[in-house]
Amino acid sequence: MTTPTWDPTQYLRHADHRARPFTDLLARVPHLPGDPPLIADLGCGPGNMTAVLAARWPTARITGYDNSAEMLDKAHVEYAGPTSGGGHLDFAHADVRTWAPSQPYDLIVSNATLQWVPGHVERFADWIAALAPGGTFAFQVPGNFDSPSHGLMRELAGSMGLAETLRHDDA
Repeated sequence: MTTPTWDPTQYLRHADHRARPFTDLLARVPHLPGDPPLIADLGCGPGNMTAVLAARWPTARITGYDNSAEMLDKAHVEYAGPTSGGGHLDFAHADVRTWAPSQPYDLIVSNATLQWVPGHVERFADWIAALAPGGTFAFQVPGNFDSPSHGLMRELAGSMGLAETLRHDDA
C-alpha cells in the first residue's frame, strides 16, 4: 500500500470545519491522571489540532503521529517545541496501522483519521491496553459513508472500474 500524499495548505483550507468535531471530542475527555499528562495524537496532520491539545493541557508532553512527511514538516515548523505551561509538543512519523505505544499514555486521541485505516478496530485493544490507569482513548470518525455524495462517488468509481479505490467497508 502506498502512502498518499497530503497537501497541508489544501488540508488547512478546511481547518475550521475539521476543528469542530475535534473540540467536541475533547470536551468529553475527563481529567487526565498523569502529572504531567502524556498524550498521543494519531493522524495529527499539520499539527493544528495537536496544538489545541497543548492549549487544553499546557503541561502535557504531547506527540503527534502521522505517516505524511508533508504534514509532519508543516507541524514541526508551526508547532513543535515547548508549550506555554512547560509541556512539550513534538511530532513523529508513524503508520497508524502498526503504531504500538512504547509507554503508557494518559490520552490517545484520533480525529478523522481511522476511517482511512483498514482494520483499525483490531488495533483498539492494543491502544486501550497501553493507557495509563485512568487514561482515555478518544476517537471520532465521520459517519457520512451513506450520504448521497459518497453514493455518487461509489457509483462513478464503479462505472470507471475504480470501485476498490473508494472501498470503505471496514471504516
